[in-house]
Amino acid sequence: MKKLTRSLGLMALLALSLSAPVKADLIVNTGTPDLTGSPLSLDSYQWLAAEFTTTASASQIDALQGYITAQDSNQAGNTFTVALYGNTTNNASKDIPDLLTGELFSQQTTYAVDGWNGLQGLNVTLDPGTYWVAFEVRATDTLAGLMPVYAPSPVQTAYNDNTANFGYVPTTGTAYNFGVQVSAVPVPPALWLFATGLFAMIGRRFGKRQVA
Repeated sequence: MKKLTRSLGLMALLALSLSAPVKADLIVNTGTPDLTGSPLSLDSYQWLAAEFTTTASASQIDALQGYITAQDSNQAGNTFTVALYGNTTNNASKDIPDLLTGELFSQQTTYAVDGWNGLQGLNVTLDPGTYWVAFEVRATDTLAGLMPVYAPSPVQTAYNDNTANFGYVPTTGTAYNFGVQVSAVPVPPALWLFATGLFAMIGRRFGKRQVA
């Protein structure tokens, strides 16, 4: 047992020594919309989503934000939901969020002031792939908001109608490019090394006990 404890301690020190502090990077940054176009409504049962792709071996999503403004001056503190979905393809071979079975994460948050609103300080790990970040006003939410368009560095977007029937309609063109920011921290390889070694050593320890 002492040997196992000593080995685990050495592995932990190795993981810490190999894991330098990692800074979150914006993996999606459309920039601030220029506010000249007609904004998209983000109101009762209206959801807006943007597609993004991760290429790192594993990414820890740190923040999900959208550029949101209020329909009137009384929206501070009203709620909306930020969600992550896997990707799917509809009958027209368009990439869309997998709303029925593909929700990976969702959390309710509050609108503060006109500008970037959403979630920070998250710890959501994604493997490489294509995903959607959605800004939603669900049945339990209260926001009457808008998402201005003409973002300078657009991503492919999609929006649904307001009938609450998951009617996402893929869209293209600057008239539907709203502001989105997604930041992530690459998962340090040393942590994966430590976790793998830990499970291997525990497995060997229990294996020896069973043989004995």
